[in-house]
Amino acid sequence: MQLDPATKTYVARRAAEGKTSRDAQRCLKRTICRQIFKLLEHPNRSTPGNLEDLPLTA
Repeated sequence: MQLDPATKTYVARRAAEGKTSRDAQRCLKRTICRQIFKLLEHPNRSTPGNLEDLPLTA
C-alpha cells in the first residue's frame, strides 16, 4: 500500500467511500484474490504483464 501507485489509488478510492484503512486492506486482499483466481481458473489465456493490465473489481 505504500509503494505501488495502483494500490495507492485503490486504497484512496476506498477511503473516499468512507472505509477505514483496515477495511480498505480487506477490500484490496479480496480484489487480489479474485484476480489471482481468474488467472488460475483460465491458465491458457494470455497473462498480463503487470497489475495495471488486470481488470479492476469491487
